[in-house]
Amino acid sequence: MTVSTCPDGHASGTDDYCDVCGTPMTAAAAAPQSSVGVLDGSATGPGAGSAGAGSAGSGRAGSGRAGADAPEVCASCGAARDGRFCEACGHDSALPIAAALAPAASVGCAGPASNARPARTGWSAVVRADRDWFDEVRRRDGPDTAEVSFPPFCPERRFALEGERLTIGRRSRSRGIEPDIDLSGPPLDPGVSALHAMLLAQPDGGWQIVDLDSTNGTTVGGGVLTPNTPAPVGVELIKLGAWTTITLVPPP
Repeated sequence: MTVSTCPDGHASGTDDYCDVCGTPMTAAAAAPQSSVGVLDGSATGPGAGSAGAGSAGSGRAGSGRAGADAPEVCASCGAARDGRFCEACGHDSALPIAAALAPAASVGCAGPASNARPARTGWSAVVRADRDWFDEVRRRDGPDTAEVSFPPFCPERRFALEGERLTIGRRSRSRGIEPDIDLSGPPLDPGVSALHAMLLAQPDGGWQIVDLDSTNGTTVGGGVLTPNTPAPVGVELIKLGAWTTITLVPPP
């Protein structure tokens, strides 16, 4: 994985604009770089040689395209779309089509003020740096991961789960990506893609998780998820990146 440093000192997986602050990478050619071996391409960036969620972004066909001459429409709400993000509901056309991911009586495209959203009061996601997971990644991926270090300090973070679809990943201002569960750090986990995974609320009050074809995959419990395939998730650990784990905590 090639990681460049932007003029403001942020680690960036893109070489045009910093995927943390959006600053032009005017000093990209002179910026220090490091190799992360097997975590190649895991940070962010849609192009060749860039890190991150290349597979989660540019690797998918636009889901709202109806043909070369037909206007593009949002796959989530059906509104006319000019560009990647729907101006009506904010849906990212690079993500899997919602109807293919959610149950039949599913998500639609309710706006922020709509009463259609299920109540998620009390649910939260707790994010930690997990030494056991880090050691497992190093054992599994071999000596090439030796240059990735476990962070000496990484405070626990908690995110309230509100809404039907919650993206997990790393913020990228240059690509317009603002995940609901933002793992940008610091510290920066180089194995997390910009659009890594998604949580889907279920009618019974539970959750499903989908790996969005991330570079390094997502593990739930002891099994690696099949990309773009919803899987149930409970209180077992969600493992991703080089050291990140997420635990869903139900209401008391």
